[in-house]
Amino acid sequence: MTNNEPQPEDVGANPASTSQKKTRRALAGLKRELTDEELASPGTQKMILEELERLSEENLVLTGLRQSFHKVDKDLAVLQEKHKRFIAAEIVSGACIAAGAASLGFAPAVWSSAPGGYIALAFGVLLTLGGVVAKAIKL
Repeated sequence: MTNNEPQPEDVGANPASTSQKKTRRALAGLKRELTDEELASPGTQKMILEELERLSEENLVLTGLRQSFHKVDKDLAVLQEKHKRFIAAEIVSGACIAAGAASLGFAPAVWSSAPGGYIALAFGVLLTLGGVVAKAIKL
C-alpha cells in the first residue's frame, strides 16, 4: 500500500509549529540560488536585510533563553541535592525515633534486672532525642 500524501515530519507537534512548517514547505520548491542581477535588485536586498534583522532579533531572544535555561538547570541540580539530603535526614530521624521507642517499650520488661532496665531506658531516651534533633536540624 503506497501513500503519496506528504507525511508530517514531527509526530505530535503542536499546531502552531506545523502551520509555520507548512508555509516553509510551500517555499521549499522555489529556486533559492540568486543570480547577480537578482541580487542587485533593491527588492531582493530589502528582503534579505529584513530576514537578517528578523533572525538577529530571534538570535537575541534565544541567547537570553539559553542563559535562563542554564540558570534554571543549575538551580534544579542544587535543589535535587538538597532533596537527597532531606530524604537521608528523614530516614535517620525515623530510624532513631523508632529504635528509641522500641527500647523505651522494652525497658519495663527488663526493669527487674538491675542494669538492663536502666540501659534500655537510657538507650531509648538517647535515640529518641537523637531522632528529634536530626529532624530539627533538617529544618
